[in-house]
Parts: sequence; structure tokens; C-alpha cells
Amino acid sequence: MQKKISAWVLLLVLHVGMAWLVIAGVRSFQADMAPASQGNAYSGWEKADAALSHSAPGKDSAMRLRTLLSLATGNEKIGSVYISEERLLREPELLDETALAETAAYINAFYQQYTVPVCLAAIPSATEIYTECLPDHAVVPSQLEALDTFYEATDTQIRKIDAYHVLSTFKEDYIYYRTDTSWTSYGAYCVYRNIIRKMGYYPVPYDSYSITHVKNDFRGDLHAECLFDRVTADILDVYTCADSSEIVSMRSFDGSTWKDCALYHYDLLETEDAASFYMGEPQLHVQIQTDVENGKQLLVLKDSYADCMIPFLMQHYAQIDVIDVSCLDRPLSELLEPTAYQQVLILCDADTYADTAVFSYLNGGESND
Repeated sequence: MQKKISAWVLLLVLHVGMAWLVIAGVRSFQADMAPASQGNAYSGWEKADAALSHSAPGKDSAMRLRTLLSLATGNEKIGSVYISEERLLREPELLDETALAETAAYINAFYQQYTVPVCLAAIPSATEIYTECLPDHAVVPSQLEALDTFYEATDTQIRKIDAYHVLSTFKEDYIYYRTDTSWTSYGAYCVYRNIIRKMGYYPVPYDSYSITHVKNDFRGDLHAECLFDRVTADILDVYTCADSSEIVSMRSFDGSTWKDCALYHYDLLETEDAASFYMGEPQLHVQIQTDVENGKQLLVLKDSYADCMIPFLMQHYAQIDVIDVSCLDRPLSELLEPTAYQQVLILCDADTYADTAVFSYLNGGESND
């Protein structure tokens, strides 16, 4: 009898909770987000999400309730985030193969113009690696075939890294965050070992590093979308080795002004922007001078995925210039002279390569047509 009553109570709570969320979404949507002429164009859950995105009192509690109610009714997806006990995963977008082909053409033109050795890597999403964590009924697009076509479209002299193969080999290790879309420092290290060999160096052995956990309660962008707290929080690490190279100087350029900057931003660890601990907020150009005495200069064209790899690359170069393509708003030649570098590394998330506009700046911002 008591079990029956408990079941009815739970059922009542679920229905009341869902009704409240939908009603809240409808009212907020109508009042704040859409003209009356648009009509009822959104689903109940989307309306609830719209309401909860406002900074109303108790928003976090309401979002958590929304997630728990959704899970209780068999829905394991909140927005674009799939929820499992092990990790959160974002539903990947289908890559535009036409856009990737155009980006490949820009990269080829860059290589042919400057004839500097280029190494290229596209980092797949964690969803490609951990498909077993998706619900049985989930059907999500794979980006791997499009990435293979992208690699094939690039010049044969450009060295490519099959990051998917590398990362899937180490999938049982801590290579991607559980609550954030990015990879971990160890994931970056695994790919670094392959990249640096392609670039003619021996990687620093893993056993040479000591690892410091600078934050052990990190919850990233995926968690922020659903506030599902049952997935174990993540760890932010710093890798150092006894004979590590030292930074002699480091400065950043925001498009108008140069200023001194730091590799790690400890002041961000206790903020909502803890993910920017590595390299800080995106900057157009960062220049790092090290005490490595080989005179070698590396140009890195990257998005945020490369940030936690920079400390590993620093062990091999006297100077590293880092261009964040997500900030690139002018021809690359206006920022630096590409022929001054011995090597170029292009390292981005797979989705970034579909943004042809930013890669057009490798060749003066002009169309390939």
C-alpha cells in the first residue's frame, strides 16, 4: 500500500513539475522573446528552456528540476546534451563537406605560397569516441567520414594526424572531460606525441612529467546546460618536468595592443570561466619566447583545443607564435611573416574547419573562386 502511494506521489510531482515548467516557458516566451504574430512555434521543453535562460530567482534549482523530470520521463537529452551516469556528451553537428573542401583549398594555397612545412590535425568530439554512452535509441551524425574527405583534399605534402585513431586508442583513460566539450591535458599529450614525431622531434616521455591538480571540482559547458550533478566533476591539470623549458617572455595582441600575459590563469579557477585557465581568454596573437636554444620557431594556428597542448610544444621551440583563428579578422600576413617559421601546426576542433571565412585570412581574406 505504501509503495502504491509513493508511486502516485512521484507521478503527481512529475506531472506538476512538467506543467509548471511548460507554463513558465510559455509565459516567459510570450512576454519577453517573441512578437505575438509568431504564434506557438516552440515545443513545451523549448519554452521552458527559454524561461530558465533568464536570470530569474531560483533559476538553477528550476533547471535541475527540469533535468530530473526529463530523465524520469525517459528523455536523456537536454537541448543538445545527452546525459549518462558516466559523462555528458554534445550531439555533434553534421559537417558541411563543401565548406571543408573550401577550407582545404585555403590551407593548400597557404602551403603552396609559403612552402613552410605544415602539420594538420582535426580533433573529433568526445561523442565520436564514447558512442556507448549515448542512449540506445539515439541516432547522431558522425563527422569521421567528412574529416577523412577533408584530409584527402589537403596537399599530399601536408602532414596529417589521425587524432580520432590516437584518442580512441586511449579512450579508457582520462582524455576528455566528463562535463565539458574539450579534451583534457592528457588527451592533448596523447596527440602531442604523434604530432611532435611528425615534426621531427622525440616527445618528452610521460614519466618525465609531474602532474599537479589545480582544480578537482571543474564542471564545464555541458554541465551548465543541464546542471546534472551526478556525473563526477572534472580535474584541471598542470604538467611540468624537471628539465622543462622556461618562458622567457610571453605577450598577447588583441588586435590593437600588445601586453604581457601568462600561460596559466589561476585567477579564473574559481570563476564560471575556469575552462580558460589554459592561455586565458582568446587573443588574436600570443607570442612565447622560451629558453630552448635551438633557434626554432613554430607558428600555431588554433582554436581553444590547442591551449593545453602549448606547454608540451614549448619543450621543442625557442619561439612559438599562436594565432587564434576564432579571432582572426585580417590577413595573416598583416600579423607576421609566415616564412620566418620553420614549421606550422594547424590544430582545431573538427567544427572549426567548417568556418571557411576565418581560413580565408590565411591567403589575404580572398575567395578561392
